[in-house]
Amino acid sequence: MQFINPSFLLALFSVLIPIAIHLFNFRKYRKVYFSNVQFLKDLQQKTQKQSQLLHLLVLLLRIIAIAMLVLAFAQPFIPSAIRTSPGKVRLVSVFVDNSFSMEATGKQGRLLDEARKKASEIAAAYRPDDLFQLLTNDFEGKHQRLVSRDEFLEMLPDIQLTSSNRSLKQILERQHDLLITHRSADKASFIISDFQKSTIMANEAGGPADVRCFLVPLSAGKTGNLYIDSCWFENPVIQLNRSARLQVKLRNASDANLEKIPVRLLIENQQRAVASVDIAANSDAITELTFSNPEAGFKDGEVSINDYPVTYDDNYFFAFNIADHISILSVSDATTGAYLNSVFSLDSIFTSTEMQAGRVDYSTLGNYQLIVLNGLNEISSGAIQEYSSFVKLGGTLMVFPPENEDASLLNPLLAALGSPTFGQADETRVKVSEINTKDPVFSDVFEKSGLDRDHADLPVINRHYKLEGAAINIERLISLANGDPMLITLPSGQGKIYLSAVSAGDNDSNFPRHAIFVPCMLNIAFRSEESIPMSYAVDIARGISAGKLPPAADNLFSIVRSDGTESFIPEYRRIGSNSLLFINHQLKEAGNYRVMSGNHVSTVLAFNYDRRESDLQCADIQELNRLTEKNNNFEVIETGQKPLANTLQTLYGGRKLWKWFLLAALVSLAGEIILLRFFRKTKINNGNTGA
Repeated sequence: MQFINPSFLLALFSVLIPIAIHLFNFRKYRKVYFSNVQFLKDLQQKTQKQSQLLHLLVLLLRIIAIAMLVLAFAQPFIPSAIRTSPGKVRLVSVFVDNSFSMEATGKQGRLLDEARKKASEIAAAYRPDDLFQLLTNDFEGKHQRLVSRDEFLEMLPDIQLTSSNRSLKQILERQHDLLITHRSADKASFIISDFQKSTIMANEAGGPADVRCFLVPLSAGKTGNLYIDSCWFENPVIQLNRSARLQVKLRNASDANLEKIPVRLLIENQQRAVASVDIAANSDAITELTFSNPEAGFKDGEVSINDYPVTYDDNYFFAFNIADHISILSVSDATTGAYLNSVFSLDSIFTSTEMQAGRVDYSTLGNYQLIVLNGLNEISSGAIQEYSSFVKLGGTLMVFPPENEDASLLNPLLAALGSPTFGQADETRVKVSEINTKDPVFSDVFEKSGLDRDHADLPVINRHYKLEGAAINIERLISLANGDPMLITLPSGQGKIYLSAVSAGDNDSNFPRHAIFVPCMLNIAFRSEESIPMSYAVDIARGISAGKLPPAADNLFSIVRSDGTESFIPEYRRIGSNSLLFINHQLKEAGNYRVMSGNHVSTVLAFNYDRRESDLQCADIQELNRLTEKNNNFEVIETGQKPLANTLQTLYGGRKLWKWFLLAALVSLAGEIILLRFFRKTKINNGNTGA
């Protein structure tokens, strides 16, 4: 314990005054005559003992009262463990969490409003000449500098909710980068947050040893939340005038069971489907929304629910493309692919072109989604380069080996694409034994009960090629009874390869005439259509594909919100034949957007907020205290209803005790008054009894 005014302690000598009064208590006695002297002696002995005890107690209380009063004027205090340098300017960095989880409601209202109030209380605890940094999840440039206290307070009302979120490690590093520039000043950092486990507490972090870090937790009264987690199509290829099935995953992050939650689907701002969902507590539910597509082109959609108070995740935006035609090029030798032409003529969406191997116009390959190499017995180096470029830029290539020729002549092309190559021909008669019904090529071909291999009529193969060499991400679509693959698929660049170990002729197998051949080739053709990603994150940092065509007529690409309320020009880069757009943090709100090239819509984009914010579980005081045990420079401040400024004054100035000493002095005086009245009353009563 220390004293602000230690010179006042000299006044403790004033306790000698009541002691002197007690020792030299001069009283005048008067004589009282009684007839019975023995009774008088008994009364004197009894009252004398009471008077001595009373005098000692009163003396003690007077000494305590004077001593406590002197100590109160000396202003005692318990010094703070935080060492500060008197007269130096202090640097204070205050992080205000403005992520979407701060939209929740606490005891004092919305958490973001409470965080602003706490930040102003922190500033009030410091001197006007101290310097401050205001930091939020946005990490804006205007917050990367030190400002005065008045300017700091003016910046607080401008803080708004944002989709960005930072980890504790990122926040501490950003605060330290600024505070370290002033080496001679006292430094402190404050983090005002709900300390959400999925975001700010995702990574363990330790602050710099030379900066004191105060954690100011805020807690919401209600931590439950219902939100749309994700959406996807049952079939990634959306076809014209066909039903599309959209799967919607909802998450109930609360302890209550929810029933009959309405889910709405909007396509081009028109309601197309509605569903009702029951979700158990702390679990997921998936519902299906079905709609048809009468028109081709780029489309945007939105799935919505109603939930309170956290509403940012009640909408999920998505985009998709419905092609009006799929262009297919079939390249063969002199013999034509009759079976392939028959398949692709079944649907008007296909535009099929057939060319002989030596007459291909390679400059037009970019106009096709699928190229089928049917039984080529030779291929030039120039053709290898063109086909490789076609696949790597997003095209789909289907390769059938020749029927009676050496298939190894196609191996240079396959090797350039990172695909297995053709080995020796095997003329052993074998039957198809396995079809991968989990792959989208065959997922809708068979009934839900699956493929019955013992009773199913499967193709019989008379001659097939061994597929040699290992490659990454190979998936078998059809396998033979001897274990050899008959049809495989693998990605290559941005495109895909389908490789058959059996030719498309009559002699090698009955596969081209089999019923399974038609859905196999149709689904491969449907999947060759370039599909656009359903959605992106709002804060995406990588490039976004805008198609293979550059902006029309030297125009710049622009991104425009579907309702026309927002537009900006993204960064544009041309890589090969692909156009890439970079958002560079220009987009702030989730929604559906269109990429415009002049008046032409190049593609559509959908952006959604990060769903990590939707889980409102936050670190409690025990978890934060465990964090402080690992980091000596961390300290948790629990204020409750008490103003934060008072807590900080105690932290920096120490705990002042003068009020307690003053209270002790008053209690001593009150005790003296009670004793004097009590004993006087007792003495009077005794006197009356003696009379």
